[in-house]
Amino acid sequence: MVDSKENNKKKFEADNHSLHVHKVSKVETYNNYRLFLGTFKNQGPRFQGILNELYDTKNKDTLDIRLVSPGGLVIECQQIVNIMKNSFSGRTTAYIESHASSAGAVVFAHADKRVIYENSRLMFHNYSGIYTGKYKDIKDRFEFDEKHIIDFLKVAKRFLTKKEWKKMINGKNFWFDAHDMLERNIATHIIVNGIEMTYSQYKKYLKRKR
Repeated sequence: MVDSKENNKKKFEADNHSLHVHKVSKVETYNNYRLFLGTFKNQGPRFQGILNELYDTKNKDTLDIRLVSPGGLVIECQQIVNIMKNSFSGRTTAYIESHASSAGAVVFAHADKRVIYENSRLMFHNYSGIYTGKYKDIKDRFEFDEKHIIDFLKVAKRFLTKKEWKKMINGKNFWFDAHDMLERNIATHIIVNGIEMTYSQYKKYLKRKR
């Protein structure tokens, strides 16, 4: 962890993630937490240090999540989503700086405000895993995981048709570019040339640009 007193900023680092804490102003009493997410595979003391800082928040604190993520462990994704829903409910903004796939896409979909760029991309799919042991134990564990993990993945269902959802559960990957994400409301806003726009504003911008 790097702790800087300059401008009341603090920084926490894990192998693939980092957390930056900014006091909004000298007048305001709340913090903005900026969480950069990469591959979800930490599960160690450094990652736990990030979680610990996020658990110790106040009602006005806000969370910005910056994603360049191919995905990773479902259990780590669940930890982050639980913090979003329980510690920062109504106060989360997620940005896809490049791509958000698999678990990264699930985190993005759970944010209250979801912001992309013109070159952002996202991918939803079902989980993958490896099971070892006796047949009955594998079967029981798989059936248990399938029920609970698919229920967790249902955040993607609201952006897909019924046919697409069934295909996703059966193993198909679904990729979306910036236009697709805006059209399906996967993303709520887009940033172009430093200006944040809604989808309707972006369509007007594109018409003027022609």
